[in-house]
Amino acid sequence: MSVTDIVIRTSIAADLESLMALMIELQEFEQQFTERAVADREFAVWYIERLLRVIDENDGLLLVATLNGASCGFAAGFPDQEPELRDRYFLIAELVVTRGQRGRGIGRRLMLAMEDAARARGLKRMGIGVLAGSDRVHRLYTALGYRDYAISLRKELPS
Repeated sequence: MSVTDIVIRTSIAADLESLMALMIELQEFEQQFTERAVADREFAVWYIERLLRVIDENDGLLLVATLNGASCGFAAGFPDQEPELRDRYFLIAELVVTRGQRGRGIGRRLMLAMEDAARARGLKRMGIGVLAGSDRVHRLYTALGYRDYAISLRKELPS
């Protein structure tokens, strides 16, 4: 497989099952960084439906990466507000590449396609989050020119 064999296209209704499967894979991957990641079909159905609604309501985009016609990743994003700067930017809400295809440039291709979509919407900045401890993913984003911007903290409250 060469990265040139990958096709990046806009998601279609027929992608729904593969999007949910990829979401479960992402959650399984993220379980190594947070015990709160839920990796089951019920969560995937809820999350993908929610994501599609947010994309639809915010002039967003969901791109699918395919190899030989089979989905091997997706990226979803939409324009968002940054009140402190009185500005808008393009937020990549999700990026996932299937387990067997990671490290082959698919995530990079999806990110660059999302950047093109943001430019087409007249936006000049991008944003994406990464879980603490996900160093490989963080390295991908920094290699693409993204810089640490904010630190988000969480605390579990005792009952």
